[in-house]
Amino acid sequence: MNLSNFASNLIIIFGCVLALIFGKSLLFPFLFALLIYFLIRSIRRFIDKSSFVRDKIPSWFKNLIASLFIFSLIGFMGEMLVLNSQSLVKSFSFYQSNIDGIVAQTNDLFGIDISKNITNTLQKFQISTIINPLLNSITGFMGSFMMALFYLLFLFIEESNYKKKMLLVFSKPEKHAQIKELLNNIEHSITHYIGLKTLISFISSVICFIALLSFGIASPLLWAFIVFIMNFIPVIGALLAVILPTLFAMIQFGDINYALILFFVLGTIQTLISNILEPKLMGDSLNISPLVALFALAFWGAIWGITGMIVSVPITVILIILLAQFPKTKSIAILMSHHGKISNKE
Repeated sequence: MNLSNFASNLIIIFGCVLALIFGKSLLFPFLFALLIYFLIRSIRRFIDKSSFVRDKIPSWFKNLIASLFIFSLIGFMGEMLVLNSQSLVKSFSFYQSNIDGIVAQTNDLFGIDISKNITNTLQKFQISTIINPLLNSITGFMGSFMMALFYLLFLFIEESNYKKKMLLVFSKPEKHAQIKELLNNIEHSITHYIGLKTLISFISSVICFIALLSFGIASPLLWAFIVFIMNFIPVIGALLAVILPTLFAMIQFGDINYALILFFVLGTIQTLISNILEPKLMGDSLNISPLVALFALAFWGAIWGITGMIVSVPITVILIILLAQFPKTKSIAILMSHHGKISNKE
């Protein structure tokens, strides 16, 4: 690669990053709609396992039912999230008296007088400093709701004409077969990830909700929802899903030992799900290097915040599949993959 090509590629990359940053309001609703579209197709594939449903019920009706279910669930969760978060923020003032108890326990635990520093820190601490950034991201996520609906509608309209357009654009059979295989690989990988990750996150949030309810944590539904969202964030999501409710439990009850027990319980739940259930269900289908996943998490988090972290894995999956299709970029796809295999044929 000569200097002029390198400079051109650098300018293109820089331009793409700027477009992602300043085009978030337009790009994210479409990406949101696209992920929901894949989730709907995942649900449709699941119910199509029944021969009666597959043969007797038209695709448009199955799409409609799946869409209504998903958007009703999103709307319900959004409403419950707002109500629980408001209640939590208002009730936090009642827990200020527990700070002295936490300070005393910390002094006994470490055997030194650090009460002054801890008191100043905890008195300045507000639960809103933890909840608000997450809620702002989720609010922005919900703000894309109506625009995503329009995008989703047109995605389904385009789906009916998809095969005809592909045949017209790629008239050569071998080229058409290549593009069809590429799109099928992308759809299978993303649909598989979105469907199973949603199921795994839901299972995790339900179990954590039961645990939080048993421990008497205030607004357990809110924390369960945070666990559900955090599980979509690779690498650090599961850890945050344990730390955040544990910190609040410490403030609510003023008891470090009680909070540590909760930390152990939630940590055990997340560990079992992450290391046993998730690998068993998802296998090695995503084919992403852990280092690349961490870099993607940091990159998309810097550009789009928490919402960027949530979609970092699906975007990286698409990127690896696309890079693997071209000889000049195939080596990059191999380096980004988990075991160096970029197709089922290898």
